[in-house]
Amino acid sequence: MNNDGDKGDLSPAPDPASSPRITLVRSALHVVIAVIALVALATSIPHWGGDEFPVMSLVIYVAGMVFIAMPLCLCYEALLKSYAARMAGANLT
Repeated sequence: MNNDGDKGDLSPAPDPASSPRITLVRSALHVVIAVIALVALATSIPHWGGDEFPVMSLVIYVAGMVFIAMPLCLCYEALLKSYAARMAGANLT
């Protein structure tokens, strides 16, 4: 009994990192998230010894993530989806 079944496409999938635009947006996203976190951390340093909660640090972190990092995440996701759609279209032809 020969039960080979479907082995799928054995060719290696193209790496999305090969696209310079995707690499640029990914790197920018990492840098932006790190900068937002560092600014929020720096803002909270004066409050470390006291009893007050560093509200401004929280505001900076949340606003930065929502209004700066989230649009970059959406742009990165859209680039990955368009790259995958292009590769799927190229594999069909």
